[in-house]
Amino acid sequence: MGKVVLDMTMSVNGCVAGPHDEPEGLHDWFFSPSAENQRVVEEQMSTIGAMVMGRRTYDMGASQDGFVENPFEVEHFIVSHGTPDEPAKGETTFTFVSDGVESAVRRARVAAGDRDVVIGGGAQISQQCLRAGLVDEIRVAVRPVLIDGGIRLFDNLGGTVTLESIGVVHTPEVTHLRFKVVR
Repeated sequence: MGKVVLDMTMSVNGCVAGPHDEPEGLHDWFFSPSAENQRVVEEQMSTIGAMVMGRRTYDMGASQDGFVENPFEVEHFIVSHGTPDEPAKGETTFTFVSDGVESAVRRARVAAGDRDVVIGGGAQISQQCLRAGLVDEIRVAVRPVLIDGGIRLFDNLGGTVTLESIGVVHTPEVTHLRFKVVR
């Protein structure tokens, strides 16, 4: 069985979006990657078997047709209290899970088989997964930008999470950090 990996891009001061969910250019490196970043992307894409995200991230992506050319061609599990009136455009398969993040991760693990489950959308879902002890590895791509008043990834963790550094790749656009969650 694969790992559960929290994979996000954040600013140097830990923000994954601006104060009103603005992207702040955080993901530019992913959509037009340098050769070195492309190698990181290809390695990570080759291991993904399913994704978990929150409803707010889903709604933002759906409202911008962000799933029409979704590079993540795996089933997405959306933690939500309900389903949308209209599904997002595109070919992505979405499963809406209303009985909590633990259930969403469990179902995603089954769908992923031997591949990884990626927690890839939303600071709140990431924090819930960390608090519940569901995350095996954290991958953060740190962009050289500071965001005032933004949405912070590692707030509200309910305690200390101990990490072991397992990799660093530095490029001018972003620094990729990988950590194993120590249990």
